[in-house]
Amino acid sequence: MIKKSAGKILIITSGKVEKLELFLEPAKKMGLDFTTASFSDLEYVSQGKDTDFKLQVDGKDVASFNLIYVRLVGKSLEEASLLVSYAKEKGVKVIDPIYEKSHILPPSISKVMELKYLIQASVPIPPTIFGSLAKIKEKGKALLGTPFVIKSTQGRRGREVWSPKTHDEFIRLIEDLSAQEEDGKRFFAQKFVAASQRIRVLVVGGKALAALTMPTKWRRRFITKVDGEYPERKQEKLSPIPKEDAELALAAARAVSLDIAGVDILHEDKSDKRYVIEVNAAPRWEAVRRDTEIDVEKEILEFLAKVS
Repeated sequence: MIKKSAGKILIITSGKVEKLELFLEPAKKMGLDFTTASFSDLEYVSQGKDTDFKLQVDGKDVASFNLIYVRLVGKSLEEASLLVSYAKEKGVKVIDPIYEKSHILPPSISKVMELKYLIQASVPIPPTIFGSLAKIKEKGKALLGTPFVIKSTQGRRGREVWSPKTHDEFIRLIEDLSAQEEDGKRFFAQKFVAASQRIRVLVVGGKALAALTMPTKWRRRFITKVDGEYPERKQEKLSPIPKEDAELALAAARAVSLDIAGVDILHEDKSDKRYVIEVNAAPRWEAVRRDTEIDVEKEILEFLAKVS
């Protein structure tokens, strides 16, 4: 149910505004006062004398909106920081709440901050080492076993993730990544969790909206062949969502102050222990829409209208 007093809503993203087109039809049907924009649409002008700073998006004062949903920051960190700073000054609500707490948006950009908040909230994550590559090389085997996984602190959606199988591969990887480390890139290592499937739970406004199960990247390392063949890859919706996974996803989203998130969960095949491996502030939901037939954009708009 949409409250009649739902205010003006801005949804903004990095890159092309066409990414937001699927919000338009449900917003029109719901009668929302609704604007989509790209961070590149932000502007302000100063004549060098006036002190009345006004940040505009497509000619509209950002202060005129009741609520802003930051769909994706991407490479627009500078513009996002400007937007959030101005919104805070003008009392405009920003989704997700983490954007209101810091102008530099730490958990949405840095995996290290994300993991810190998960640990502090007692959300289970795989055993983890954050430090220099030298520290990972020194302590990884003893603390995490082998093989283990190395990830970039800025990698999202499974990118910049490595798991060398042999010692020689590990040494070569450390050598390759060292040049990136010298340029300021940081890495962390985690225990390799032998889970043949991962679960992606889409969280919207304190509700586990949908969940999919999908095959993991390195499943063939440990699954057993049947009649000489690997079991078929399985990607399908989970309906109903297992209670434990829904509760864990909601706890993870709360820990990093996200109202809209994609939470990735691994179930270790042998023990069925659950681990959260990622809380994505800008989840993709094309597969959710396709496999569950849930109108994700409509669900998000209903939540935004409710809190605007």
